[in-house]
Amino acid sequence: MTENNFRQLLENYITGQISASEQEELFKLLDDDVHQKQLELMMKDDWDNGHYEEKENAQLAKLIEQQVLNKIQGQESKLVPFSSNRKTVWLRVSAAAAVILMVATTAIFFLRQNNRQVAVSNIKDSVVNDIPPGSNKAILTLADGRTIVLDSASNGTLAQQGGIKVIKIGAQLSYNGHNNSTEVLYNTISTPKGGMYQIELADGSKAWLNAASSLKYPNAFTGDNRTVELTGEGYFEIANNAKKPFHVKVNDMDITVLGTHFDVNSYADEVSVKTTLLEGKVLVKNPANQVILNPGQQANVNGSKIQVNNHVDTDEVIAWKNGYFSFKDADLKTVMRQLSRWYNIEVIYETDNNETFSGKIDSKLSLKDLLDGLGETVHYRIEAGNKLVILK
Repeated sequence: MTENNFRQLLENYITGQISASEQEELFKLLDDDVHQKQLELMMKDDWDNGHYEEKENAQLAKLIEQQVLNKIQGQESKLVPFSSNRKTVWLRVSAAAAVILMVATTAIFFLRQNNRQVAVSNIKDSVVNDIPPGSNKAILTLADGRTIVLDSASNGTLAQQGGIKVIKIGAQLSYNGHNNSTEVLYNTISTPKGGMYQIELADGSKAWLNAASSLKYPNAFTGDNRTVELTGEGYFEIANNAKKPFHVKVNDMDITVLGTHFDVNSYADEVSVKTTLLEGKVLVKNPANQVILNPGQQANVNGSKIQVNNHVDTDEVIAWKNGYFSFKDADLKTVMRQLSRWYNIEVIYETDNNETFSGKIDSKLSLKDLLDGLGETVHYRIEAGNKLVILK
């Protein structure tokens, strides 16, 4: 293919004038090392000839880059399947994604060379109406009522309670030292919508809090047990201590463990409280019933009833901790409940959508990129005030 023909395909793609057959041809070319190199040389030649020196081009480059990213991530690829009612939609995350920036930069040159006016305001509209993903954010409330915003606090010792130091390193909170007091001092760590955080407790146990969650715990474990209180969702890796069982309290439910890895999902807008065991053994009980879970099992507590799921996908359950969303035949509202917590959005439905979704998506994507990745079955509008409207 000649350079002029290649440029023409790129221009048609950027301006939205590309036909289905041309788009298929372009994506095949971009997956080819030879044409990636050709694009790189074109960009270098344009740069060497001084086509990027004007200040306004830098802003335009960023806008076009975002638009190209949005388009490409809504196209097919052979890496990450995301299905809707068993019809697979492919997220394009391979070679084309790797050359997004080159495409965007090159686009400026050929759009200018051809005297074409780009509707910057239209591009801006498609970029501004987006919401970034969640991040490591939390607030620590100390026993004396003081609060510390952890995401803006500096690394190091944040407080000292008796002989216990509260230490922040990166996105993790930890407790070190020896308790010099007989008084039990309770701290609470809370994540907002769009936040998550990790904490290492005084006994060495670790907990990860999902968005819109909280954990109340003592700064040091005394007595014959270790007890914490959870709202929302948390993943736990408990330090083994047979003489001092670990308890997670959720409302009137108690989860008793010795040394184990498990997830508890207790969001108020979910149908039931789910405890999923990955390693070890736990006892889940409420005032009416109790069950012992083995690895790979999940207890669903709804009122006084406890049901055990023996075929749970544990990777799907802890996907949030590992940086992605994972769905298996999930309906739209199930998907949106997770997105509403991570992106801190209010979801408004203008339609009843009966589609189901299966697959994995990176939780570091912006909301628009993620929604575009769900395919053509989800029509939406992002409004001011962090509102997501699901359209007919």
